[in-house]
Amino acid sequence: MRIRISILLLALVPVRLWAQFAPAQDKPGTTAMHADSSAFVAWATSCTVERGPMRIDKPENGLASYGEDSLALGQPGGTFDVVSLGDGGTATLTFASPICNQPGPDFAVFENGFANAQDTDTWALELGFVEVSSDGVNFFRFPSVTFVQPETQLGNGGTINPAQLHNFASKYGAFYGTPFDLDEVEDNVLLDKNKITHVRIVDVVGCIDPQYATRDSRGQIINDPWPTPFASSGFDLDAVGVIHDLEHYDVPEHGEESVSLYPNPVKERLSVKAENLQLVEVYNAVGQLVMMTNEEIIDLTALTDGMYLVRIVCEGGMVTKRIVKQ
Repeated sequence: MRIRISILLLALVPVRLWAQFAPAQDKPGTTAMHADSSAFVAWATSCTVERGPMRIDKPENGLASYGEDSLALGQPGGTFDVVSLGDGGTATLTFASPICNQPGPDFAVFENGFANAQDTDTWALELGFVEVSSDGVNFFRFPSVTFVQPETQLGNGGTINPAQLHNFASKYGAFYGTPFDLDEVEDNVLLDKNKITHVRIVDVVGCIDPQYATRDSRGQIINDPWPTPFASSGFDLDAVGVIHDLEHYDVPEHGEESVSLYPNPVKERLSVKAENLQLVEVYNAVGQLVMMTNEEIIDLTALTDGMYLVRIVCEGGMVTKRIVKQ
Protein backbone atom coordinates (compact mmCIF):
# COMPACT_ATOMS: atom_id res chain seq x y z
CA MET A 1 0.00 0.00 0.00
CA ARG A 2 2.85 2.40 0.78
CA ILE A 3 4.37 1.80 -2.66
CA ARG A 4 1.07 2.63 -4.39
CA ILE A 5 0.74 5.88 -2.44
CA SER A 6 4.29 6.88 -3.33
CA ILE A 7 3.65 6.28 -7.01
CA LEU A 8 0.50 8.37 -6.87
CA LEU A 9 2.32 11.25 -5.17
CA LEU A 10 5.05 11.17 -7.81
CA ALA A 11 2.44 11.37 -10.54
CA LEU A 12 1.07 14.55 -8.99
CA VAL A 13 4.42 16.38 -8.86
CA PRO A 14 4.38 19.32 -11.33
CA VAL A 15 6.25 18.61 -14.55
CA ARG A 16 8.54 21.62 -14.06
CA LEU A 17 10.27 19.93 -11.10
CA TRP A 18 11.56 17.21 -13.42
CA ALA A 19 12.77 19.42 -16.25
CA GLN A 20 16.53 19.42 -16.60
CA PHE A 21 18.64 21.65 -18.80
CA ALA A 22 22.44 21.85 -18.67
CA PRO A 23 23.65 22.01 -15.03
CA ALA A 24 25.94 24.44 -13.21
CA GLN A 25 29.47 25.16 -14.38
CA ASP A 26 31.05 22.67 -11.98
CA LYS A 27 28.76 19.76 -12.93
CA PRO A 28 29.12 17.06 -15.63
CA GLY A 29 27.23 18.03 -18.78
CA THR A 30 27.49 21.78 -18.28
CA THR A 31 27.63 24.09 -21.29
CA ALA A 32 29.45 26.84 -19.38
CA MET A 33 32.39 28.42 -21.23
CA HIS A 34 35.33 29.78 -19.25
CA ALA A 35 36.58 33.23 -20.19
CA ASP A 36 39.97 31.76 -21.12
CA SER A 37 38.49 29.38 -23.71
CA SER A 38 40.23 29.47 -27.08
CA ALA A 39 36.77 29.36 -28.68
CA PHE A 40 36.42 33.13 -28.19
CA VAL A 41 37.74 35.12 -31.14
CA ALA A 42 36.55 38.60 -30.10
CA TRP A 43 34.73 40.65 -27.45
CA ALA A 44 32.23 43.51 -27.48
CA THR A 45 33.75 46.86 -28.44
CA SER A 46 30.95 49.25 -27.42
CA CYS A 47 28.12 49.20 -24.88
CA THR A 48 25.19 51.52 -24.23
CA VAL A 49 23.27 51.00 -20.98
CA GLU A 50 19.78 52.28 -20.21
CA ARG A 51 19.33 51.83 -16.46
CA GLY A 52 16.18 50.60 -14.83
CA PRO A 53 15.00 51.46 -11.30
CA MET A 54 16.46 49.77 -8.24
CA ARG A 55 12.89 48.67 -7.47
CA ILE A 56 10.32 48.73 -10.24
CA ASP A 57 7.50 49.14 -7.70
CA LYS A 58 9.24 52.13 -6.07
CA PRO A 59 10.62 54.29 -8.89
CA GLU A 60 11.04 57.19 -6.48
CA ASN A 61 14.05 55.32 -5.03
CA GLY A 62 16.01 56.05 -8.21
CA LEU A 63 17.86 54.08 -10.85
CA ALA A 64 20.56 51.44 -10.51
CA SER A 65 23.96 53.11 -10.83
CA TYR A 66 26.75 50.62 -10.15
CA GLY A 67 29.53 50.38 -12.74
CA GLU A 68 30.29 52.10 -16.03
CA ASP A 69 29.20 50.99 -19.51
CA SER A 70 32.85 50.36 -20.40
CA LEU A 71 33.10 47.56 -17.83
CA ALA A 72 31.11 45.34 -20.24
CA LEU A 73 33.78 45.66 -22.94
CA GLY A 74 36.58 43.24 -23.60
CA GLN A 75 37.19 40.12 -21.53
CA PRO A 76 35.35 39.49 -18.24
CA GLY A 77 36.68 41.37 -15.24
CA GLY A 78 34.96 39.29 -12.56
CA THR A 79 32.68 39.88 -9.60
CA PHE A 80 33.05 43.66 -9.21
CA ASP A 81 33.99 44.78 -12.74
CA VAL A 82 30.41 44.82 -14.00
CA VAL A 83 27.67 47.27 -14.95
CA SER A 84 24.28 46.86 -13.24
CA LEU A 85 21.11 47.31 -15.29
CA GLY A 86 18.40 47.68 -12.63
CA ASP A 87 14.86 46.33 -12.95
CA GLY A 88 14.09 46.02 -16.66
CA GLY A 89 17.23 47.90 -17.73
CA THR A 90 19.03 47.16 -20.98
CA ALA A 91 22.57 46.99 -22.35
CA THR A 92 23.14 47.08 -26.11
CA LEU A 93 26.53 45.91 -27.35
CA THR A 94 28.25 46.09 -30.73
CA PHE A 95 31.33 44.40 -32.18
CA ALA A 96 34.23 45.14 -34.48
CA SER A 97 33.03 42.41 -36.84
CA PRO A 98 29.43 41.08 -37.07
CA ILE A 99 28.60 37.79 -35.38
CA CYS A 100 27.63 35.02 -37.81
CA ASN A 101 25.69 31.78 -37.49
CA GLN A 102 27.87 28.66 -37.58
CA PRO A 103 27.40 25.17 -36.11
CA GLY A 104 27.14 25.30 -32.30
CA PRO A 105 27.02 28.40 -30.06
CA ASP A 106 27.93 31.71 -31.68
CA PHE A 107 28.51 33.96 -28.64
CA ALA A 108 28.35 33.86 -24.85
CA VAL A 109 27.21 36.29 -22.14
CA PHE A 110 29.02 36.68 -18.80
CA GLU A 111 27.47 37.77 -15.48
CA ASN A 112 28.79 37.61 -11.91
CA GLY A 113 26.64 34.96 -10.23
CA PHE A 114 28.05 33.02 -7.29
CA ALA A 115 27.48 29.65 -5.65
CA ASN A 116 25.32 28.95 -2.60
CA ALA A 117 27.74 27.77 0.10
CA GLN A 118 25.01 25.68 1.77
CA ASP A 119 23.68 24.03 -1.41
CA THR A 120 26.13 23.33 -4.21
CA ASP A 121 23.29 22.76 -6.70
CA THR A 122 22.00 26.35 -6.47
CA TRP A 123 23.47 29.72 -7.38
CA ALA A 124 22.71 33.40 -6.82
CA LEU A 125 21.70 34.45 -10.34
CA GLU A 126 20.05 37.64 -11.62
CA LEU A 127 18.51 36.72 -14.94
CA GLY A 128 18.45 38.51 -18.29
CA PHE A 129 16.89 38.02 -21.71
CA VAL A 130 19.10 38.05 -24.81
CA GLU A 131 18.11 39.72 -28.08
CA VAL A 132 19.98 40.11 -31.39
CA SER A 133 19.74 42.49 -34.34
CA SER A 134 21.36 42.83 -37.75
CA ASP A 135 20.33 46.48 -38.24
CA GLY A 136 20.26 47.99 -34.74
CA VAL A 137 16.53 48.65 -35.07
CA ASN A 138 14.73 45.31 -35.12
CA PHE A 139 15.64 43.00 -32.23
CA PHE A 140 14.69 39.34 -31.83
CA ARG A 141 14.71 37.48 -28.52
CA PHE A 142 16.07 34.03 -27.79
CA PRO A 143 13.27 31.78 -26.52
CA SER A 144 13.86 31.38 -22.78
CA VAL A 145 12.45 28.77 -20.40
CA THR A 146 12.36 28.68 -16.60
CA PHE A 147 11.16 25.84 -14.41
CA VAL A 148 11.74 27.76 -11.17
CA GLN A 149 8.50 27.68 -9.17
CA PRO A 150 6.48 30.93 -9.60
CA GLU A 151 4.42 30.70 -6.40
CA THR A 152 6.85 31.84 -3.68
CA GLN A 153 8.99 34.91 -4.26
CA LEU A 154 12.75 34.36 -4.19
CA GLY A 155 13.91 37.19 -1.96
CA ASN A 156 17.19 39.04 -1.96
CA GLY A 157 19.78 36.31 -1.48
CA GLY A 158 17.60 33.61 -3.04
CA THR A 159 19.27 30.99 -5.23
CA ILE A 160 18.38 29.00 -8.37
CA ASN A 161 19.40 25.65 -9.81
CA PRO A 162 20.86 26.44 -13.27
CA ALA A 163 19.46 23.14 -14.55
CA GLN A 164 16.02 24.79 -14.39
CA LEU A 165 17.03 27.56 -16.82
CA HIS A 166 17.49 27.77 -20.59
CA ASN A 167 18.59 30.74 -22.70
CA PHE A 168 18.91 33.25 -19.87
CA ALA A 169 22.03 35.42 -19.97
CA SER A 170 23.12 34.62 -16.41
CA LYS A 171 22.76 30.86 -16.14
CA TYR A 172 26.37 30.57 -14.91
CA GLY A 173 28.61 32.25 -12.35
CA ALA A 174 31.48 34.72 -12.68
CA PHE A 175 34.04 34.05 -15.43
CA TYR A 176 31.78 31.41 -17.04
CA GLY A 177 29.78 32.47 -20.08
CA THR A 178 26.33 31.25 -21.06
CA PRO A 179 26.46 30.23 -24.76
CA PHE A 180 23.83 31.18 -27.34
CA ASP A 181 23.22 29.50 -30.70
CA LEU A 182 21.62 31.74 -33.35
CA ASP A 183 19.81 28.70 -34.76
CA GLU A 184 17.49 28.98 -31.73
CA VAL A 185 16.18 32.41 -32.76
CA GLU A 186 13.12 32.18 -34.98
CA ASP A 187 13.83 33.05 -38.62
CA ASN A 188 12.59 36.45 -39.71
CA VAL A 189 13.11 38.41 -42.90
CA LEU A 190 14.22 41.38 -40.80
CA LEU A 191 17.07 39.39 -39.22
CA ASP A 192 20.26 38.32 -40.99
CA LYS A 193 21.77 35.69 -38.72
CA ASN A 194 25.05 35.88 -40.61
CA LYS A 195 25.45 39.59 -39.86
CA ILE A 196 24.51 40.19 -36.21
CA THR A 197 25.68 43.69 -35.38
CA HIS A 198 23.97 44.16 -31.97
CA VAL A 199 23.38 42.01 -28.90
CA ARG A 200 20.98 43.36 -26.28
CA ILE A 201 20.65 42.17 -22.67
CA VAL A 202 17.32 42.94 -20.99
CA ASP A 203 17.08 42.55 -17.22
CA VAL A 204 14.41 40.12 -16.05
CA VAL A 205 12.24 41.68 -13.35
CA GLY A 206 12.07 38.68 -11.02
CA CYS A 207 9.00 39.87 -9.13
CA ILE A 208 6.16 37.31 -9.26
CA ASP A 209 3.47 39.97 -8.80
CA PRO A 210 1.70 39.95 -12.21
CA GLN A 211 1.70 43.76 -12.18
CA TYR A 212 5.49 43.82 -12.52
CA ALA A 213 6.41 40.28 -13.57
CA THR A 214 8.22 39.26 -16.74
CA ARG A 215 7.52 35.95 -18.47
CA ASP A 216 9.44 33.30 -20.38
CA SER A 217 8.67 32.27 -23.97
CA ARG A 218 5.88 29.96 -22.73
CA GLY A 219 4.20 32.72 -20.75
CA GLN A 220 5.30 31.54 -17.30
CA ILE A 221 6.21 34.15 -14.69
CA ILE A 222 9.97 34.27 -14.06
CA ASN A 223 11.04 34.12 -10.43
CA ASP A 224 14.52 35.34 -9.51
CA PRO A 225 15.94 37.13 -6.43
CA TRP A 226 13.85 40.28 -5.89
CA PRO A 227 13.83 42.97 -4.70
CA THR A 228 17.46 44.03 -4.81
CA PRO A 229 17.09 47.73 -3.84
CA PHE A 230 20.72 48.70 -4.26
CA ALA A 231 22.86 50.63 -6.72
CA SER A 232 23.86 47.21 -8.10
CA SER A 233 20.25 46.15 -8.68
CA GLY A 234 19.34 43.82 -11.53
CA PHE A 235 21.45 41.99 -14.08
CA ASP A 236 25.19 42.62 -13.70
CA LEU A 237 26.78 42.51 -17.17
CA ASP A 238 30.44 41.52 -17.32
CA ALA A 239 31.14 40.75 -20.99
CA VAL A 240 29.94 39.28 -24.27
CA GLY A 241 32.37 36.94 -26.01
CA VAL A 242 32.19 36.19 -29.75
CA ILE A 243 32.72 32.63 -30.99
CA HIS A 244 31.88 33.10 -34.69
CA ASP A 245 32.26 36.35 -36.62
CA LEU A 246 32.72 37.43 -40.23
CA GLU A 247 36.37 38.27 -39.70
CA HIS A 248 37.21 34.66 -38.86
CA TYR A 249 34.56 32.72 -40.82
CA ASP A 250 33.83 32.84 -44.54
CA VAL A 251 30.07 33.33 -45.04
CA PRO A 252 28.91 33.48 -48.69
CA GLU A 253 26.65 36.30 -49.85
CA HIS A 254 24.37 33.88 -51.73
CA GLY A 255 24.87 35.37 -55.16
CA GLU A 256 23.55 38.83 -54.32
CA GLU A 257 25.34 40.39 -57.28
CA SER A 258 23.26 38.26 -59.71
CA VAL A 259 19.89 39.51 -58.38
CA SER A 260 18.29 42.87 -59.18
CA LEU A 261 14.93 44.58 -58.60
CA TYR A 262 13.63 47.51 -60.63
CA PRO A 263 12.28 50.13 -60.56
CA ASN A 264 12.98 51.08 -56.96
CA PRO A 265 11.06 53.05 -55.73
CA VAL A 266 8.17 51.30 -57.46
CA LYS A 267 4.59 52.44 -58.03
CA GLU A 268 2.86 49.43 -59.59
CA ARG A 269 4.92 46.60 -61.11
CA LEU A 270 8.25 45.33 -59.83
CA SER A 271 10.60 43.37 -62.09
CA VAL A 272 12.82 40.66 -60.62
CA LYS A 273 16.00 39.60 -62.42
CA ALA A 274 17.54 36.41 -61.06
CA GLU A 275 19.03 33.29 -62.59
CA ASN A 276 16.63 30.32 -62.33
CA LEU A 277 14.12 32.21 -60.19
CA GLN A 278 12.28 29.87 -57.80
CA LEU A 279 10.36 32.02 -55.32
CA VAL A 280 9.71 35.66 -54.44
CA GLU A 281 8.33 36.67 -51.03
CA VAL A 282 7.34 40.23 -50.08
CA TYR A 283 7.30 41.24 -46.40
CA ASN A 284 6.06 44.45 -44.80
CA ALA A 285 8.10 46.57 -42.40
CA VAL A 286 7.18 44.40 -39.39
CA GLY A 287 8.14 41.13 -41.08
CA GLN A 288 4.68 39.89 -42.12
CA LEU A 289 4.47 37.97 -45.42
CA VAL A 290 2.11 39.92 -47.72
CA MET A 291 2.79 38.34 -51.12
CA MET A 292 4.37 35.19 -52.57
CA THR A 293 4.95 34.29 -56.21
CA ASN A 294 7.41 32.76 -58.68
CA GLU A 295 6.77 35.34 -61.41
CA GLU A 296 9.37 37.82 -62.66
CA ILE A 297 6.84 40.67 -62.83
CA ILE A 298 5.01 41.41 -59.57
CA ASP A 299 1.95 43.64 -59.34
CA LEU A 300 2.24 45.70 -56.13
CA THR A 301 -0.66 48.09 -56.71
CA ALA A 302 -2.69 46.56 -53.85
CA LEU A 303 0.01 47.28 -51.29
CA THR A 304 0.04 50.47 -49.23
CA ASP A 305 2.93 52.88 -49.67
CA GLY A 306 6.00 52.23 -47.55
CA MET A 307 9.12 50.11 -47.16
CA TYR A 308 9.06 46.38 -47.96
CA LEU A 309 11.58 43.55 -47.94
CA VAL A 310 11.73 41.22 -50.92
CA ARG A 311 13.24 37.75 -50.44
CA ILE A 312 14.35 36.06 -53.67
CA VAL A 313 15.18 32.35 -53.84
CA CYS A 314 17.12 31.44 -56.96
CA GLU A 315 19.97 29.30 -58.24
CA GLY A 316 22.53 31.47 -56.44
CA GLY A 317 20.84 31.00 -53.06
CA MET A 318 18.61 33.40 -51.12
CA VAL A 319 18.84 37.20 -51.25
CA THR A 320 16.85 39.86 -49.36
CA LYS A 321 16.53 43.40 -50.70
CA ARG A 322 14.65 46.52 -49.61
CA ILE A 323 12.21 48.35 -51.86
CA VAL A 324 10.01 51.41 -51.46
CA LYS A 325 6.40 51.34 -52.70
CA GLN A 326 5.07 54.80 -53.69
